[in-house]
Amino acid sequence: MILKEISSANNPLLKQIAQVRRDPTRERFFIEGTRFVEELPPECVLEVFTTDPEKHAAFLSSLPETVTGYRLSEGAMNKICAAVSPQTIACTVQRNETTRPDKLVILDRVQDPGNVGTVIRTAYAFGFGVILLPGCANPWSAKTLMSTAGAFRSCHIEQEPDGAALFEQLKKDGFSVFATALDPSAVPPEELKFGEKRAIVIGSEGQGISPHLLKAASKTVYIPMSNPINSLNAASAASIMIYALR
Repeated sequence: MILKEISSANNPLLKQIAQVRRDPTRERFFIEGTRFVEELPPECVLEVFTTDPEKHAAFLSSLPETVTGYRLSEGAMNKICAAVSPQTIACTVQRNETTRPDKLVILDRVQDPGNVGTVIRTAYAFGFGVILLPGCANPWSAKTLMSTAGAFRSCHIEQEPDGAALFEQLKKDGFSVFATALDPSAVPPEELKFGEKRAIVIGSEGQGISPHLLKAASKTVYIPMSNPINSLNAASAASIMIYALR
């Protein structure tokens, strides 16, 4: 791979890449650091940036010819990276489309990137996909991706604009949609009845699940606890329910 040289931190391309890092999408997001970058599927990489081509020679040689490579000065690399410690390699990445699985976790207004990333990590471990509704943290942000511990590479991840429409479509497709809530009709996980297709909805710690989505769910479910507490951490609640519905 022939690398284009960028030495100035004021290069216009670096401003574009920094914007991608701040506002990522599935079609173009940003990954930095050796451990994360060198585990990426080569076909997903759009652009690669490095300050040390010799150190990353094996990875660079594995990339398709369509990938554009850049050799950056340390100052230029610091311009695009968020980490405090200096990084020697970074990439812009595009996720390939994946097929929606028959087991899903749906997140409603879960705003903490660490929680969203942890849910993606746990979901992938047990064969679930993750769907994020409006109000959730961006699944392609650096903080979220780091919390997935690499699961973002393979886990099915969607962002849907309309939860009610999604629930309606899932039910038509044969899904049972269970929403976590404390209400008189809620049942513990062991009393749920479901077929091959199932989805569990997790809401934010402070607000829970949106009322109109609770009404649209097939059934509400609660997690029995030994001691009174206002709510569980969203990622913890999701992990318990993922295991119960695995």
